[in-house]
Amino acid sequence: MNHQESQEPKDLPQTPEAQTPVARRNFIKGLVVSAAMVPAIPGFASTLKVSSDDELNWMPGWKVREMMVNKQLSPTEVALHFLKRIEKLDPLLHAYITVDEQYTLKEAQMAEKAIMRGEALGPLHGLPIPIKDLYMTKGMRTTRGCMVFKDNIPQVDELLVERLRKAGAVILGKSQTSEFASFPRTKTLLAGECRNPWNTNHITGASSGGSGAAVAAGMSPYAIGSDGGGSTRIPAAYNGVVGFQPSAGRIPAREPHSVQMASAGPMTIDVRDSALIIQALSGMDPRDPSAIERPAPDFLGHLHDGVKGLRIAWSKDWGHAKLDVDPRVSQAVAKAVHRFEDAGARVDNPTIVLDEDKAWEVFMTVNRFAYDRHGHFTDEQFQQLTPPNQHMLTQFSKMGKVNFEQQMAAMEKRADLQRWIDNIFAKHDLICTPTMGLVAPKVPEGEWDQPYTDSHYATRMGTPYTYICNVLGLPAISVPCGFIDGLPIGLQIIGPRFADTRVMAAAQTFSEIQPWMNKHPEMFL
Repeated sequence: MNHQESQEPKDLPQTPEAQTPVARRNFIKGLVVSAAMVPAIPGFASTLKVSSDDELNWMPGWKVREMMVNKQLSPTEVALHFLKRIEKLDPLLHAYITVDEQYTLKEAQMAEKAIMRGEALGPLHGLPIPIKDLYMTKGMRTTRGCMVFKDNIPQVDELLVERLRKAGAVILGKSQTSEFASFPRTKTLLAGECRNPWNTNHITGASSGGSGAAVAAGMSPYAIGSDGGGSTRIPAAYNGVVGFQPSAGRIPAREPHSVQMASAGPMTIDVRDSALIIQALSGMDPRDPSAIERPAPDFLGHLHDGVKGLRIAWSKDWGHAKLDVDPRVSQAVAKAVHRFEDAGARVDNPTIVLDEDKAWEVFMTVNRFAYDRHGHFTDEQFQQLTPPNQHMLTQFSKMGKVNFEQQMAAMEKRADLQRWIDNIFAKHDLICTPTMGLVAPKVPEGEWDQPYTDSHYATRMGTPYTYICNVLGLPAISVPCGFIDGLPIGLQIIGPRFADTRVMAAAQTFSEIQPWMNKHPEMFL
């Protein structure tokens, strides 16, 4: 397909992002990538051909690991390949905030030596993965997308990073996030605007846009995002990849939450890779009493359960009368949902009407409460924030702290919403909607303008289809289901809380009915 509006990589020096206040090249250390940089370890067959059209760019992670275990590829070769890919493409896409070549290659060499010693290998052994820059990585810069933390080097890992390392993963870098994950464009003062690999005049979605763009452009086998209102699923839809939000509390965190509304999650090309990652991240941890107090389910064991006999409810818009929906998107996604009937499911179109005002009030009350606990900065620090966050924090400050009565009222409304969704799930096993009712908007002309011109999208921060899953802690996944104007669109599959394996199995089934694995951005092939 042709993308007439797309820019070629050679045009990058003329883009505004090339002259950001803090040059990322200060932190993308020495990316003159060559296999000669690391001595070969005897025993590995050097079969990797590093070139722009190499199939390794989008090879499923599980297959890459299989080749490494069989010594057809070495972890160092794989790391070098993706570092070179980042060096070539990231000046255009701005998917990464931090890449530290020496850090990554040291971990890759350790993974390589473990294979040669015949050690027991984890499910992600030797696989390079970028971590969304909200999450602490020991020894590697973690900024949360904010200038205030531009020199922050954590001394500990976030729990999910601990688990990734235990599973054998190699940290490839820190992917871009909007500042504190709170703006519908993945854009920072640190790294400019993350661009959509399918058409660089369009946004990637937020706030895990860096992870989505990195996977879509073949700059990593997969990535970690986070989702507090749709921040994994929306970039997944806009970038044509898989994005999974597990049930609230499925992945423990260093800081327990009184109300679980946000979670890390995998972003991948292949559903099986998402299952592998979520398996490694899930399970109880005594350091997080707010996490789910039950063993993690067997995601891989249930991956091929299929959808035969399941009842699937389809809603094009959650019953939003005022929601702007591109009819081409809703029609394409509706057609995709009915493909489940080919696999033995029953698809219904029941009347589903979300009490939007009630749901948004709960969502905002919980977020304001989080601000009361963490959103305080000195005057000097405040001046380093992006204009959207300065405005948001000023508004929250004027509203005052969330009092006990407001907290209780929000929880009562959340309970009402839970009863509403329980009634739907009493008659249906899954709910399907578009992940977004629009294709990825163009990057606005204004430096910090909202990308959504529709007022409802703008007031909901671009999350009208997704945030209800966060409010109620539901597992949900976005999978690619087609293209409009050369841009990907996504199908959102939602299950009851704790039905994570059912959601993942449905996504796997859809990937078999309507495959997307061989569709990649033309300009990066």
